Amino acid sequence: DMNEKKLPLNSLHLKLLAAASMLIDHMGFTLFPFAHWMRCVGRLAFPIFCFLIAEGCAHTRDKKRYAVRLLLFALLSELPFNLMCTGQWFSLQYQNVLWTLLLGALVCWAMDWAKTKPEMWQRLPADAAIAVGFILGQWGNTDYGGWGVLLVLLFYLTREVRGKWAIQLVGMFLFCWFCTPWRTELLAMPALLPIFLYNGERGLSNRAVQYGFYAFYPVHILILSVLAQYVF
Repeated sequence: DMNEKKLPLNSLHLKLLAAASMLIDHMGFTLFPFAHWMRCVGRLAFPIFCFLIAEGCAHTRDKKRYAVRLLLFALLSELPFNLMCTGQWFSLQYQNVLWTLLLGALVCWAMDWAKTKPEMWQRLPADAAIAVGFILGQWGNTDYGGWGVLLVLLFYLTREVRGKWAIQLVGMFLFCWFCTPWRTELLAMPALLPIFLYNGERGLSNRAVQYGFYAFYPVHILILSVLAQYVF
């Protein structure tokens, strides 16, 4: 709509903001463990990535390729993520955030499929998909768990909804409250501000930019973790 077109931030701006926030967060986690402010700044990243995945799910022309790309980078990120979190290359105790985002995307598409089935009993698989996505996130101990999966779904289902700002505000608060026992997660709430300023446009986007953002996740984690483990 016309109001949206006047807003200042496109998809590229949101990606850059989220990536910068994530980098500061992970620098705080690996190299500067006493710099609590870095972890606080980092809280902004995840909700913005959830929003971008929801937008990607809505706009992609090839769902299978989109899912395979998320799966590929989730696999590539697992060893660096293990090293960052546990100091070991191999660990099953905690999985990286791309698994959470992949589960979120799959649940969004399950909801799409359900909308084409008007009868109530045919919608049960979609409800089951939400439950399965949540449980897999929790049991698999992915970053942000099942609550992260639900946050992707929140942004997806409210895309066209009137008064979506209020729903997203409440949903974000519930996510922040239940996601972890640490109330620091409430500092993710301001992430809604850039999301509300999104104008629906992609900005600069080509394959190099697209894959560059995916690759940034495992590459920066690997560099920081190697520095923390073997240099400092």
